[in-house]
Amino acid sequence: MNDYDMEKVRASLHYFRHELKVLLDLLESYEMSDYEQKTQLQQNLIIQFKRYKEKLKREIKILIEYDSSLLSSDYLLPCLAVAFTYLQDIGVNRINPNSIQRVVQQIKKAYFYMERCDHDFETNK
Repeated sequence: MNDYDMEKVRASLHYFRHELKVLLDLLESYEMSDYEQKTQLQQNLIIQFKRYKEKLKREIKILIEYDSSLLSSDYLLPCLAVAFTYLQDIGVNRINPNSIQRVVQQIKKAYFYMERCDHDFETNK
């Protein structure tokens, strides 16, 4: 366990957690907007959500196939995999006024799980 690995895990956790926060903020503005704004925000949300899931999936694949660091395997991979599982239940067609609460709930679960992983990593280093 060296400093480079610790910094890589920390940076990756912070990045993915920050991106989830951006998605939550977009969802919050979507919920508070009127119908015309919702149609504009919906497309942006779908794009952001797809992009986030693709980045998360790519990171998990890289960690599984190419990263031999035990620190990444012990801390980062489980955290990202659980967050991805929460988000996997959300299809882009669910991002609409009728089911937005379910989307928010799943993203919050993923966010708070990643926050807990981040906190656990910081306290156990």
